[in-house]
Amino acid sequence: MAKILIRWKLNEVMARHRVKGKDLANYLGISANAVSALRKAVIMPEIGGQRWEQICLGVNELSSIGEAITPLDLIEYVADSHEPHGRQSGA
Repeated sequence: MAKILIRWKLNEVMARHRVKGKDLANYLGISANAVSALRKAVIMPEIGGQRWEQICLGVNELSSIGEAITPLDLIEYVADSHEPHGRQSGA
């Protein structure tokens, strides 16, 4: 089984900025269930560039701490400790 190397951190970012799911849903014009699914995603969801921008703008506008985020704040690269530089052998 492949190890997840890119971790989706929307839930952590929203918690740090004290942004409620229903508020972000209203900002994005999507259902609260859709935001909940985005928050619970373990692996990075397949979303387009415009949606990335909308999520960042929404969190930035709704943030209680006044610290701006970028798309890079929503992901984390976790290197595979079993392979050098995260590459699979036999390639």
